[in-house]
Amino acid sequence: MGAAIARSLRTAGHDVVVWNRSPKDLGEIGLADAPLTADPAGAVRDADAVIVCVRDHHASRELLERLAPGLTAGVPVVNVSTGTPEDAVASADAAAALGIAYVTGAIMVPTALVGTEHHLVLCAGGQDAVAAARPVLAGLGGVTDVLGEDHAVPPALDLAMLDVFFAGMYAFLHSAALVRAHGIEPSAYLPYATGILETLGAELPNLAQAFELRKYDRGQASLEMCLRGLEHVVAATEAAGVAPALPRLVRDVTRAQMERAKPGVDWESVAEGLTDPAR
Repeated sequence: MGAAIARSLRTAGHDVVVWNRSPKDLGEIGLADAPLTADPAGAVRDADAVIVCVRDHHASRELLERLAPGLTAGVPVVNVSTGTPEDAVASADAAAALGIAYVTGAIMVPTALVGTEHHLVLCAGGQDAVAAARPVLAGLGGVTDVLGEDHAVPPALDLAMLDVFFAGMYAFLHSAALVRAHGIEPSAYLPYATGILETLGAELPNLAQAFELRKYDRGQASLEMCLRGLEHVVAATEAAGVAPALPRLVRDVTRAQMERAKPGVDWESVAEGLTDPAR
């Protein structure tokens, strides 16, 4: 990701100085003629902006301490290293203690889309720091979405989207294994999976509204009805010799919600058990 960021900024006309935590041939990552420095403090001494992209926030906090002596006051440091919301807040606090104008960022696309119109970065920080960082963020292309001053927000959204992405991929692979056990190859199943995903996408606004309002009374799909379907999914999975953990999980949270909820509520009331297991 760091190399993709540097390439994008150079393409956009920025002068980029590169520092890397581990020795690497820059030619192998498309940065053969980029200035390389072994000293991070020296790399930022004349910088208008700094982007930090390292393994995690522990590494980034160590790097902030090394960068701070070389930074000019007001020069923004945008940290796009991956971590939890708590990690991001701890890094922001460390930056504040060092007197750094600091922005938390989360790049929401794979490396191939950095520098394109499809790029998306979420960021949070003080207004002055964000304003100072905008020119360099614009060099990454696409959209920069500013989410206020709470440094926990960008990584929370980042990890939430990863949650959906990986759970969705595993659900597809699990369902593909189920149909393959009955002689249907994944490629033949794909059009049906794509269709149900379109149905799911259309349903998300209703799920979001129900969860926000904590009202589960549309009458579209009751817990009782959905549990019957989920029992069939579990039984078919077990009979096919496919790992049953995923459908069992969904069935079990549905059962648990039936024990808590009043009769007739919709399936999405399982959301109550996510943050308030007693409900």
